[in-house]
Amino acid sequence: MRQVALRGGDMRHGDGLEMRGRTLWVVRNVTDTASRWHVSPDGASARLERSVTNPALQIPTTAVRVHGRLLVVRSQFDKGGPMGPGTPVPFSVAAVDGI
Repeated sequence: MRQVALRGGDMRHGDGLEMRGRTLWVVRNVTDTASRWHVSPDGASARLERSVTNPALQIPTTAVRVHGRLLVVRSQFDKGGPMGPGTPVPFSVAAVDGI
């Protein structure tokens, strides 16, 4: 295992990862962020290309890229989970365009 050098941002609280070729998408739960990274051919570094932060992502946990959109599962960690009390409701998925 080796550490990857990150340029232009960080992946703290990264929870969901999707990689296609040398493009990596990361969703970060605590910050309600989805980002797109370009990974170097040797995998030793990654450069942030775009990042979107929006509370509508509702603590995202995982993602998949489908037909040019990033589909993100909203976690509900704040509904009876590690980030708050409450009762979970049916899970929902957010579609993120342009990333």
